[in-house]
Amino acid sequence: MHWSYPVDINVRTERTTVDGPRKDGRVVNSIDRLGTDLSVVGIPGVERFVIDADPNTSIVIRLSPWRGNAQTVQVVVVAGPTPQSRYMDRLLNYLDNRGVLTVVTAALGPTDQRPFVEAGFTPHEHLLLLGRAIKPNDPPPRERRTRPARRQDQDAVLALDKRAFAASSAFWRFDKAALAEAGRATQTCRRRLIKDSHGHPIGHAVTGRTSTIGFLQRLAVNPSNEGQGIGSALVVDALRWLGRSGAREAWVNTQPANLRARDLYLRHGFVERDVGLAVLIRSLADMKQSPDQ
Repeated sequence: MHWSYPVDINVRTERTTVDGPRKDGRVVNSIDRLGTDLSVVGIPGVERFVIDADPNTSIVIRLSPWRGNAQTVQVVVVAGPTPQSRYMDRLLNYLDNRGVLTVVTAALGPTDQRPFVEAGFTPHEHLLLLGRAIKPNDPPPRERRTRPARRQDQDAVLALDKRAFAASSAFWRFDKAALAEAGRATQTCRRRLIKDSHGHPIGHAVTGRTSTIGFLQRLAVNPSNEGQGIGSALVVDALRWLGRSGAREAWVNTQPANLRARDLYLRHGFVERDVGLAVLIRSLADMKQSPDQ
């Protein structure tokens, strides 16, 4: 069993903005000439691409390597309105100058997709979006005990995750870089495990919160342990933690064909939204660099 946001887990819909400008990463002003070391190909770390220096009107786009690949970059609008087409041209020119080959977005609602589609992005993954309110004074009953996922558990967690997502496309699979990025995508993060009697992880979850919005970011159950309530226990743990930490709503998405995950979330009070999300992708192979870039 498996369900997850793609890495970064940023849900921006017509009525909701999540995440905020990150403190880490290098700030790059989009109207400046390239002030970066061109000997470094791609985007090897987190950067913020800033459009308009006025903090009251600026758009901030977080750039980060996708699955540790500096030439495949994920772009996420973390502050300000959805960028207009002319701003997308600035962004793509900047990424092309840095040697980026492919650009992917986070999971976006229809309104936020528009400028990316106009800039040549196409759908890569379609996702169901489910959400529910969180009532801090009425938490769901605790189920099976979970444990903190610690650094020494990482290899076992990734092996478990690989088994759970074995039948999924490569887009959904996690490596160390993806697992780390999931933990950095929100203001606060909780990583939990369920182990068997031999101490081996058989389920894991990553849950995040930014402001009052919570996200079930990654959840995987060992295929041989499905049907034992492990996924349910991890969802309950996530909802209880979100309620204690100040979240007032929770969101999750999953693949349309993943009916088992969809049914699990419906049982725990999530409601499927009429409009889903899409992850978009664009190759920069067609970008033509002019002499002044």
